[in-house]
Amino acid sequence: MPNNNHTDFQRFLLDNEQNPETDIILMKMLEDSASEDPVLEKEGFQTFALRSGLARRQRFQRWSRQLVGIAAALFIPAAILSFWALRKASDAQVSWIQVGTSYSETRSIDLPDGSTVLLQPCSRLYYPERFSGPERKVMLSGEAYLTVAKDERKHFIVSAGGVDVKVRGTRFHVSSFPESPEEEVALLEGSVEVRMQGQRGSILLVPGELLKYDRQAGRVEKRRFAANYYEEVLQAGGLQFNNEKLADIAALLTRHFGVRIVIEDQELSSERYYASFINGEDVDQILAALNTGNHFRISKKNDIYYISR
Repeated sequence: MPNNNHTDFQRFLLDNEQNPETDIILMKMLEDSASEDPVLEKEGFQTFALRSGLARRQRFQRWSRQLVGIAAALFIPAAILSFWALRKASDAQVSWIQVGTSYSETRSIDLPDGSTVLLQPCSRLYYPERFSGPERKVMLSGEAYLTVAKDERKHFIVSAGGVDVKVRGTRFHVSSFPESPEEEVALLEGSVEVRMQGQRGSILLVPGELLKYDRQAGRVEKRRFAANYYEEVLQAGGLQFNNEKLADIAALLTRHFGVRIVIEDQELSSERYYASFINGEDVDQILAALNTGNHFRISKKNDIYYISR
C-alpha cells in the first residue's frame, strides 16, 4: 500500500477519534485481521498503535483489548479501505447506523430507500441514515435476507466479508460470518452480480441459483436450488442446510439457540448435510434428525453438546 494512503488513513482516524463511524472501521479491521497467534496479535497491535499516533489517545485505549489482530506491518484490509474511500467521498453530514442481533434474535430493518433487511442471529448491519452518491452501499457481518427496492439510477451493494453483491432490485439471502471460511449468496428473485476478493471478474446469478465461496481456498461453487421452498423456510423462521459442513451447522445452531456444541472429530466436522426444519425443532431434535443413521454420537454435559464418532 502506498505511504500516502497510510498517512491519509492515519489522519482520518485521528481527526475522527470521537466519530462513531471510526468504531465501524476498527471493528471491521478486527474481524478481517484476526490472528490465532496471541504473540503476533500483541506485536501487531502495538505497531499499529504507534504508527497511527493513537497509542496515547484515551478513546483508543478502550480498543486496545480488541484491536489485537492488526498485522505488524500496518496491513489495512481491502474491505476497510473500500469503506474508508466511500466515507471520504460521501457527504460528511451523513451518519452511519449500526444494528446488531444477539443469540436467538432476529430483527427487521427498514432502509432509507425502502429496502428491507431481515437480520439473523449474531449479525451486524451498517448503513447510512440516507443514501448519497451514485450507489446504495451497506456492510454486513453475519446473515441476512434482503428485499431491495428498485432504483435504476443507483445500484445497491452489500459488502460482506470476501464478497460484494451488486443489485438493482431483488430478493436474496447472504451469509458471511468472520469465523466461517465459506460465504453464501442465494438468489430468490431478480438478478445479482457477485464479486469475490482474490477472484477475477464477477459471477451473475439468476433466480434459483446459489453461490458458495470458500475465501481460504479461493474455491467458488454455483448450483441450483428450489427457490420457492428456500424462501418459505426463511419466512417461517426455519433452518435449512444446503450441503453444509457439520461444523457450520453447529455454529448456526449456536447462534440460533445460544448453546455450545463441540465436535471432537475433525473429519466428522467436515462432513456435509442437506436438511430443512420448519416446525420449531429444538437442538436435540435437529441433531437427532441429522444422525438418523447413527453416524455419530451425541452426549451432553454441563449444557454443552459433544459430537464424536
